[in-house]
Parts: sequence; C-alpha cells; structure tokens
Amino acid sequence: MKFIGRVSLFCIIGLLGFAAGIASNSVYMHLFYPNWGESREFEPYSQEFKDGTLPGEEADSGDSLLTDSRNPDIITCDTVFSIEEYDRNTDSTAEHEEAIPGKYIGMDRPGFIDAMAAYELSPPLEEQQRGLISVEVLAFSAERVRIRKNYQMIEEPAQELFYLVAENHYITVYREDMQSVYLYTDICVENLPVYLQEEIIQRKLISGESTLYHFLESYSS
Repeated sequence: MKFIGRVSLFCIIGLLGFAAGIASNSVYMHLFYPNWGESREFEPYSQEFKDGTLPGEEADSGDSLLTDSRNPDIITCDTVFSIEEYDRNTDSTAEHEEAIPGKYIGMDRPGFIDAMAAYELSPPLEEQQRGLISVEVLAFSAERVRIRKNYQMIEEPAQELFYLVAENHYITVYREDMQSVYLYTDICVENLPVYLQEEIIQRKLISGESTLYHFLESYSS
C-alpha cells in the first residue's frame, strides 16, 4: 500500500509540474506576443490581387488607363479626309473626300491646324491659279477630318479702249466713246508702214494705256 501511495503521489506531482509549465508558457506568449493565438482568415491569392493592386490600394478605373495609353485625336491612314470648297465669286459650295495625305498622318489637332496655316500661306501653283484665299479646319477627330477651302478669283479691271484716228495727217487718240480726245500726237500717218496707215484710217483699236503708250513710243519721231 505504501508503494502504491508513493507512485500516486509521484504522478500527481508530475501532472502539477506539467500544468504549471503550460501555464507559464501561456503567460509568456501573451506577454511578449499580444496577438498570439488570434485567428486570421486569408482570401485566396486571386482575390487579393484580382485588380492588380496590393492589399489596401484602390484599383484604378479602366477609363483612366485608356486615357493615359492612347490619344483618340490622332490622324491615321483610316481617317476620312473631307474637303469643302467654297467659291465666293459664284457663292457655290462643293464637297468631296480623298485619301489623307501621308504627311498629315500622326498629327494631332494643333499640329494639323499649323499645317493648314502653312498650306494657306504657300499653296501649290494650281491652288493659286484657282484663287485660294484661306483654309479652315471645320472638324477634327481620328475618324474624320473636315476642312474648308475658300476661293475667290480677283477679276482684273477692264482695260480702257482707245481709237487711233487720222486727223489732219496726224494721229489723234480718242477714248472708247469716240467723243473725248485722249491725246493729240505728232506722229504723221504718212510716215507709218502702209498696213498701219490703213488700220488708222479705219480707226485702229488699242486696249489699255500700257499698250497705247508702247505703240506711240515705237513710232514717235
């Protein structure tokens, strides 16, 4: 009986020592690791980073990314080039489309406006002959560019008409109405070539002052 009592006492002492060790370890962990033992749930990796951001960061919207990565207002080879031509002399307008010139591909709106200003200042000879006076940019986008060319032919003033008439053996210059004398000359008709004498006797017509003075200087004595 004494042996059994000693064994029981030994077991009890061992259990008490083990319990004391566990209690001491728990006190130690809570003292130096306050969050020890708390449970924490983790979402799957694909969920945490599904927006391409780190935890705690806000994902950027798709629109902002598109705005940074592309510029919609750039001319490409697919851009429709529409040209409106306005004739101020006839007050008429015609419009047509043509392939965008290669030199404009890649331009944004400010660059294209500058290019049109340069075109207006120094147009091709064909445009000058048609009377190009200005170019306007009416619309600009990656899909369509529309410009307006304004034309106006400057009509030269009508040349004044003169008649050379033989009077008293000398040439007298009359205006077109044959009532007003423009100039008396000292050119003798008989001193001129025969064909000119005949023309002047029939009233030779000359258009413009410059042509008239050139003729008179050629036959003046």
